[in-house]
Amino acid sequence: MDKYNIITYGCQMNESDSQKISTQLENKGYKHVDNMEQADLVIINVCSVRQSAIDRVKSKIKKLNKLKRQNLKLKVILTGCILEKDKKEFENQVDEIWPIIDFKKTLKCKTCDGNEEALVPIMTGCNNFCSYCAVPYTRGREKSKSAIKIIKEVKNLIKNGYKEIILLGQNVNSYKDKLTFPQLLEKLNNLPGDFKLSFLTSHPKDISNQLIKVIANGRKISKEIHLPVQSGDNHILKRMNRNYTVGNYKKLIKKILKYIPNAKISTDIIVGFPGETEKQFQNTVKLVKEIKFKQTFVSSYSPRPGTSAYNFRDDIMSNEKKRRKKILSDIFKNKKKLNNKLIVILGPTASGKSNMSIKLAKKFNGEIISADSRQIYKEMNIGTAKIKKKEMEIIPHHLIDIIKPNEEFTLADFKEKVVKIIKDIQKRNKIPFLVGGTGLYIQVIVDNLQIPKVKPDKKLRFKLEKKTNQELYNQLKKIDPQALKVIDINNKRRMIRALEVCLLTKQKFSEQKNKKPALFDIIQIGLKKDYKTLDKKILKRIDKMIENGLIEEVKKLIKKYGTKPYSMSGIGYKEIISYTKKEISLEQAKELINIHTRQYSRRQMSWFRRDKRIKWVKNYQEAKKLIQDFFF
Repeated sequence: MDKYNIITYGCQMNESDSQKISTQLENKGYKHVDNMEQADLVIINVCSVRQSAIDRVKSKIKKLNKLKRQNLKLKVILTGCILEKDKKEFENQVDEIWPIIDFKKTLKCKTCDGNEEALVPIMTGCNNFCSYCAVPYTRGREKSKSAIKIIKEVKNLIKNGYKEIILLGQNVNSYKDKLTFPQLLEKLNNLPGDFKLSFLTSHPKDISNQLIKVIANGRKISKEIHLPVQSGDNHILKRMNRNYTVGNYKKLIKKILKYIPNAKISTDIIVGFPGETEKQFQNTVKLVKEIKFKQTFVSSYSPRPGTSAYNFRDDIMSNEKKRRKKILSDIFKNKKKLNNKLIVILGPTASGKSNMSIKLAKKFNGEIISADSRQIYKEMNIGTAKIKKKEMEIIPHHLIDIIKPNEEFTLADFKEKVVKIIKDIQKRNKIPFLVGGTGLYIQVIVDNLQIPKVKPDKKLRFKLEKKTNQELYNQLKKIDPQALKVIDINNKRRMIRALEVCLLTKQKFSEQKNKKPALFDIIQIGLKKDYKTLDKKILKRIDKMIENGLIEEVKKLIKKYGTKPYSMSGIGYKEIISYTKKEISLEQAKELINIHTRQYSRRQMSWFRRDKRIKWVKNYQEAKKLIQDFFF
């Protein structure tokens, strides 16, 4: 049996052609081998778009011609995007030059063999004639494949187990048959099956409003959009014959992000185009810094025979092109390090953070991490105002119901868990929302506070718990007055923990909580309500809690855990405990819950006001606009 090897240069269209050649050869009885040294037939799928690729092909052919001395059966064939000039140069060095495989032929799809990605060419060629590009001369003018054939091919691929369908074309979004590209994409998205749709490559001028909306609404359509800009300077864009300005491109990006906030946009850039001055290059640098590209593919200009730019003087030296390429690559590397978004939604109790964050997470493809120090407890649902399970099913929630009411959970525990969850959410290309009103929980993440890992000392805590808040305050003031700047006198638990750390480590608690460089790229959004509105909502919430069974919840907790766990000292619980002991009436308990909750909401606002980085909003629309600007 004859053996074959295929070497592919260039874009995914060439990759697709190679797949089809491979299928045809195997249908004829050829066996694929990984190394050209073992092959009787070597096919090189060429790309004349860049000189560097042609130079690599020349080197490969030299090696193959040496192998022919050892293997007399060996045949070398060239195919792909080959300019006439390159074709003439190669025709005496290889056995045959094949024309590009006809993309209209749909070959029978094999069952998915571990490779779950399928490349589907839907059009070929290009009518744009960018001055630097060889594609119109190697692939010809645009030709679109029948929509009926494309849909049939994709159905077959899904049936055979392929999970990702990539639609290909030199200018894929200029596709036009009986359907436009947006119409075709919508039809494919509506096909039954578990698969993902993506496409490339696009020209900015062909990204229509209809296409943007189809991508936004398509559940199976990838939100990764490759949109080559090529230069950030209008004069260079004109010489490239790109038919848009930098302003047009930026408006397009803004429009995409308005409808697809979680879009991940990548781009291509050419440096060292003939006549590109340092100032013009700096305009490209400025654009790359401004737009948060997911990926930037930078290449040096390469003159190609037959293109109109070939007549321009290639006046940028090779070393200068390398320098410019490195500058852009370094910018992207630095941006990538910071491209780990975290959205913080904060505010006082009863301000409506939970409902707003669910709407925002739904809009921006996010997941919610609770920054509420009371919602970590299991079985404490009504008094902590936890959202219902139905709401949790809409958007995944984290750090709710993670420990029993009698278990310990330190600030260090919280930070460790949250950082891990945030990174996992980001890894899955989703957006983490940290939502809550516990100021210290939020600060430990935002400021990357280094928390001392000191294990709780039960004997020392028992001794400290016997003291009043004022006694604890006075003791902490003597040992570490700086700590009281961030610990409220009403927060007995925090004062005990600070004293515990000071006494066990013989160091000041405040000096052990150092700020480190930010872990994430963060925006803090605060939901602001005037106190009159807030007080009304608090009163209404208390009535609802009693109506929903707070008294019964507290009785069950007392029966199971007693009244000593710290969790039972929270607002809503301590007052109802007093009521169950018949120390106060129900009306008095409700009034105390109201007073304590209102006081707590004021303390929360005092804490948050110190952080000038927080951007305050009144409603969902204002928050949505801030997040859109944050991503742009």
